[in-house]
Amino acid sequence: MKTPRRAAPTETEDRHRDRWLISYADLVTLLLGLFIVMYGASDYDRARRIAESFSAENSGGRGILNGSESQSDARAKFQTTLAENPVLMQKAKIRETKSGTVVSLSEAGVFAPGDATIGPEAQAIIKTLADNLAGTDFQVRVEGHTDSVPISNAKYSSNWELSTARAANVLQLLVDFGIGPERLSAAGYGGFQPLADNATPEGRAQNRRVDIVILNP
Repeated sequence: MKTPRRAAPTETEDRHRDRWLISYADLVTLLLGLFIVMYGASDYDRARRIAESFSAENSGGRGILNGSESQSDARAKFQTTLAENPVLMQKAKIRETKSGTVVSLSEAGVFAPGDATIGPEAQAIIKTLADNLAGTDFQVRVEGHTDSVPISNAKYSSNWELSTARAANVLQLLVDFGIGPERLSAAGYGGFQPLADNATPEGRAQNRRVDIVILNP
């Protein structure tokens, strides 16, 4: 007597037979997640210390977000204070550049022609600026500029020397008025960074100046 043959499994029967693989894959995924959680829990103290260090940096105003926002707010407030100061409004020109906020003092009323001595009126202007800088930590660069007309007198043999001497004297005055020297630097550019055309007397007058640059971070 012949044993009856079993019919070949259909596609539907194969699909139902392999369904256990889905449950097995789910189980492996759950176990993997469990081991990850257990590993993280075992290193909890280190994770907590890292989180606390980030929190401390931000709360102190030096973090990536809060610190940047605080610096931006402080700088905007400082710029408004300068722009609204009556002394600076009358005696200086204030403008914004890529380098920072520039307080520009023209030669007239600050220096005698061909000289780097700072007059009393100019000292009062610089004192006003120093008072505003005292409550900040901004870095400051003092830049001396002349026109393009060559100079040669008993004190200075070139515009380089004159512009550098003027910048150095303004810097020293800022130090005398309480600004930390570690925040300051000076540079002399002679007549090589003009604001206006040196071909006219008016243009040359604009170019003879000292720029006090409150640098961007």
